Amino acid sequence: MPEDEYSQDEAEAVRPSILRRVLSLPAIVSMGLAALFLVFMITRFDVDLSAMWDRVTGANPWYLALAFVIHYTTFLFRGIRWRLLLQNTAAPDAHVPGVIYCSQLVLLSWFANSVGLLRLGDAYRAYLYRDEQNGSFSRTIGTILAERSLDMVLVALLLLAAVPFLLDGGDSVTWVVVGLAVSLVVILAVMLVAMTWAKGGVLRRMPPWMALRYERFHEGTMGSFQRLPTATFWGLLGWTAEIARMFLVVQALGYDISFALVVFLTLANSLLTLVPTPGGVGAVESGVGGMVVRLSTLSASAAAALVLIDRAITYISVIVLGAILFVVRQAVRTPRPVNSDQTENL
Repeated sequence: MPEDEYSQDEAEAVRPSILRRVLSLPAIVSMGLAALFLVFMITRFDVDLSAMWDRVTGANPWYLALAFVIHYTTFLFRGIRWRLLLQNTAAPDAHVPGVIYCSQLVLLSWFANSVGLLRLGDAYRAYLYRDEQNGSFSRTIGTILAERSLDMVLVALLLLAAVPFLLDGGDSVTWVVVGLAVSLVVILAVMLVAMTWAKGGVLRRMPPWMALRYERFHEGTMGSFQRLPTATFWGLLGWTAEIARMFLVVQALGYDISFALVVFLTLANSLLTLVPTPGGVGAVESGVGGMVVRLSTLSASAAAALVLIDRAITYISVIVLGAILFVVRQAVRTPRPVNSDQTENL
C-alpha cells in the first residue's frame, strides 16, 4: 500500500465522527435559536399565524422553485471567483482545482457558518483546501479575506445605488444600513493599507515561525487583487443571483414592492448574517422582517411569510444540502496521513 494512503480500517475509523460533527451541539443550538427567534418575531410584530401560513401555502411554487435554483447558482459564481483568486496567488506551475471543487468548498463554508458560532466557515474552507490540496492555510485565508473585501465594496455600492429610490419612505433605517456597509468597507481598506505599509516592521518583530505564516497570509491577500475586473464581474453575478432570488420570492407571494427595496432587503440580509450567531439567526429574521414592515405597506404577517420562505431557501436548505455534501465527500474521501513536517501547509 502506498505510504500516502490510509488503510480501509483506518478510513472507517474516521467516518463515525462525521455524524457527530453534523449533529453537533452548535448545529442543534442553531436550529433551536431559529425556532426561538421565529417565535420572537411572531410575538414582537403581532403576526397572525393563520394569515402568514395562508400566504406561504398560496405562494407560486414555480417561482419558488426558480428562486431555489437561482440561489444555488451563486455558489457557482463565487466558486469561479475564488478559483480566480487562488490562481492569482499560486506558483506558476501549481495546480489549482476546478470550478466545481471550489464551489463545493464555498457551499461547505456557508454550511459551517449556518451550524457553527462565530462564522468559522471561512477558516473551515481554508482548512479543507490545505488538507485536500496540500495548499498553504495562511495563503488561502488571505484569498478569502480578499474575497470578503471585494464583497463588501459591492454591497456598499449596490446599497448606495438603491437607497435614493427609497427616500420617499422617510425612514432613517436605510441610511443606518448604508452607514454600516460603508463603515465596514473603510475598516477593511484601512486594514489592507496597514498590512502593506507596516509589513516590514511587523515581520521584523515576529518570531520566525509566525513571520513565515504572516508573509504567506499577506501574499494571499494582496496577490488576490490581480485581474480585479474579472473577479468583480463574477462577484457581481453572485450578488445578482441573490437579488434575483429575493425578487422571485416576492413575486411568488404576489407582493407589490419596488425593485429598489428588493435590492436593499437582499443586501441588508447579507449584512445581518455577520452577526456571530449560526447563520445570523435572530438578527436576519427580526431585522429583515422589521425593515419590510417599515419600508413597505406590507403587514407583519406578510413580512413574516416573506422571511420564512426566503430563510427556508438561504438557511435551512444550505444546512440540509451542505450536510449531505459533507457526508458524501467524507464517505468517498481517503484521508491524508499526518506528516511530521507540515510547515509548507501552514
